Amino acid sequence: MADNGFHLNDRRRSWAVPLAVIAILALIGVSVWGYYQNRQLNRLQVLMTNQYNRAFVDLSDYVDNVEALMAKSLVTSTPVSTSKMLEEVWRQSNLAQTNMGQLPVAPPILEKTSNFLTQAGDMAYSLNNKTMNGTPLNDKEYDALKKLHGYAVSLQKNLQAIEAQVIQGKMSWGNYTNKGNFMVASKAKDPQTSQFENIDKTFQEYPTLIYDGPFSDHMLKSKPQGLGNKKVTVSEAKNIAENFIGKDRVSSVKQLENNDLGNIKTYRFKVMYKNEKDDESAEVEVTQQGGQVYLMLRNRGIGKDTVNMEKAKKLAKDFLSTKGYKNMVDTYYQKVDGTAVISYAYKQGGVIVYPDLIKVKIALDNGEIIGIEAKGYLYNHKTRSIPKTTLTLEQARSKVNNRIKIDRQGEAIIPTNFKTEKYCYEFMGKVDGRTFIIYINALTGAEEDVLMLVSTPEGTLTM
Repeated sequence: MADNGFHLNDRRRSWAVPLAVIAILALIGVSVWGYYQNRQLNRLQVLMTNQYNRAFVDLSDYVDNVEALMAKSLVTSTPVSTSKMLEEVWRQSNLAQTNMGQLPVAPPILEKTSNFLTQAGDMAYSLNNKTMNGTPLNDKEYDALKKLHGYAVSLQKNLQAIEAQVIQGKMSWGNYTNKGNFMVASKAKDPQTSQFENIDKTFQEYPTLIYDGPFSDHMLKSKPQGLGNKKVTVSEAKNIAENFIGKDRVSSVKQLENNDLGNIKTYRFKVMYKNEKDDESAEVEVTQQGGQVYLMLRNRGIGKDTVNMEKAKKLAKDFLSTKGYKNMVDTYYQKVDGTAVISYAYKQGGVIVYPDLIKVKIALDNGEIIGIEAKGYLYNHKTRSIPKTTLTLEQARSKVNNRIKIDRQGEAIIPTNFKTEKYCYEFMGKVDGRTFIIYINALTGAEEDVLMLVSTPEGTLTM
């Protein structure tokens, strides 16, 4: 018995050695993994910080350029010189906006600053179009430009103060990056948040309208036209989301965090399908005002194509019709990973209204509608008062370059870069194998826009 006990203890000791080794190796492995992960995290944080620093410094540089160019435009002696300066103001303002959008700062904190840059660029573009034809600025336009320049100087000084801290390493983006891509404003303000809010306070007294033209600030704050007036509750919105998918297909609906940014605020829901995998759910956003479906996107695997584009267009149009979107015509499409995203525009009488746009995503394996985005339609849709044309179709056609062989023509309302609309004749034609669309203003005869269509295996793109 003693001999057996000796062997049993010996076995235990023999097992203990490899177990201890395994434990030590595991501990070393965890330590190495932790070190590696921490190193990767630190490296990522450094990269993000460098990216934010570069975006901010570039933003500051572009605002410097905007200020200098505006100052020069106020002292130029000829309309042509003024035009050159204003064209560059427009470009630099857009670049400043782009870099500001890359900063990890919630949009509301710099909303007024963003609006200022937008208006500065839009106004510069408008005045550039006037002065490039040899017409000088009138007194009202000059005064408006001078006021804009004054605000540009204030913005420049505020940004330069923060830029000095960035260069000296005193500005930390960590407070932002730890909170995700967008910083959420809270009652407990950190110094960096206060600095950006102080920049925006520069524009607290900024006039709502300092330029009596199509690009004034009231256009930037225009309200969505296609929502309706009714406020809907969460319960009502949940029911709308369920009905949109089809109650017979839905197993459950879970409310997600609301989307309260922007002019169209929505309730968000995760919709689970009956007899489907949990990861093949859909997200549906319903507008808090009007109870309209703003977005629906279903996540699921896509099989082999069995539906051609003509059938896909018909299925998508029929779907829109059942959801109350009548008189919609397909315009462009793009094929991506076994799906087609088809754009539909509203048609009022014989006029295609391009701002009233809905995008439909359809799976080409079975024709299921797996996505819809109604932002353009909900933001812009209304019954237009279409003016009587002052040009006939033939008169407008005569203004198109005679080298273009016109294949199609019609009437359209097109959006501009400045949140306005133009009533035009639309001409599609070819030159040297390339397809173009030319828009001639139906009231003035001016050539409003030229688009080039590029055909790819995935669809037709506009340039």
